[in-house]
Amino acid sequence: MTSFFDKRSIPMKILTALCNLMLVNFCFIVGCIPIFTIGASITSLYRVTIKVAAGENPSVFREFFTCYKDNFLRSTGFWVVYCALAAFFGFEVYMVRTMLPQQYQWSMYPAFFFLFAIFSSASYAFPLIAWFDETVKQTIKNSLLLALTNLPTTIFFAVIMAGLAAAWYFEMIITFSILIFMGFGIIAIIFSFFLKRIFEKHGAVITPDEESVGL
Repeated sequence: MTSFFDKRSIPMKILTALCNLMLVNFCFIVGCIPIFTIGASITSLYRVTIKVAAGENPSVFREFFTCYKDNFLRSTGFWVVYCALAAFFGFEVYMVRTMLPQQYQWSMYPAFFFLFAIFSSASYAFPLIAWFDETVKQTIKNSLLLALTNLPTTIFFAVIMAGLAAAWYFEMIITFSILIFMGFGIIAIIFSFFLKRIFEKHGAVITPDEESVGL
């Protein structure tokens, strides 16, 4: 029984990780409440979950809200731009589907391409903001480059989010309950295992006390 409660034992590491995911899930939801702050909340979520994926036991509240404060303006700017672009191309898809004859439905495909590009960039941009001290231009460039050079992972991310959207459509109450309890943290930790590997491949050192500078 003593070994079970040893903080280095596998059961305790799993329990600690689950506790951290529940805590960061709560922080994420609180940080999202004003809506326009979702970008800052996503950035802070990845700051914590990538550390958890690295086997660390971060101080969740301190780590989350320090990152939230430090990256608020940059993350919020990215979030607003991504939402505006997604709304524009999403509206274009809607207009084509509802107003053009069947033979012109193909014209929505470029909009789908740009929507996927926006999602791909966003999937890497917020984690990059959390872990790298880069300019806006560098973040955009590197997010697109990482999305392209890790295309299978990017597609996997898209499939996960499409599955979440489908679950929300068919079982809204159940999906909402899971997300509120730990769902956002679970999705982020899944993504974080891939992101940690990708970042480390480019020279990042994921530690609880040091922040990487530059990609």
